[in-house]
Amino acid sequence: MNLDPENGHTLDQIIPHLAETIAWCSSRPRPWWPATTFRSADIAPEFGSRTRKASVQSVAEQRRCRLGGGTITFPKIYSFHGRLLAFFPDGSLDCGVAASETDGFFTDGNVPPWDTWVAYLQEDHEASYILAWVPRPMVHMVDAGLRLIPEQCVEWVDERRPYLIEALAARGLRVD
Repeated sequence: MNLDPENGHTLDQIIPHLAETIAWCSSRPRPWWPATTFRSADIAPEFGSRTRKASVQSVAEQRRCRLGGGTITFPKIYSFHGRLLAFFPDGSLDCGVAASETDGFFTDGNVPPWDTWVAYLQEDHEASYILAWVPRPMVHMVDAGLRLIPEQCVEWVDERRPYLIEALAARGLRVD
């Protein structure tokens, strides 16, 4: 897997971003309401970001700041409870079916909530997508929603991009 660092994040950037995303999402008050819990106003994407990478990076930087400013790290071998999701913005037809099925976890444009955004990846010139983390308690509901999206612009990373999971595993991260 070749990632384009000019237009997207690198594997080395994904790891701390994922740790921070998990810490942030896990700290949200419960019960979790899909439409609002993971759309925190204080880490919303900066309006007018020039690129998708910059938009996702703005969320990551604001989240890190709200978490205390330091980098959260994983232990050498770490297993996280949840699943990684890939959202392909260029493939979305804004059908809205997943929004109703997931009580607003996805927007009408099939966008996952920004609190869950980990990175923006550009694989060579073939695919570009937002990588998001879905906490385990929400996986079943999110899965039901993404299976309804006719254009398949959202997919589970472990099912359709196993090489990314393998690359993370080689760096000590294991998806449960």
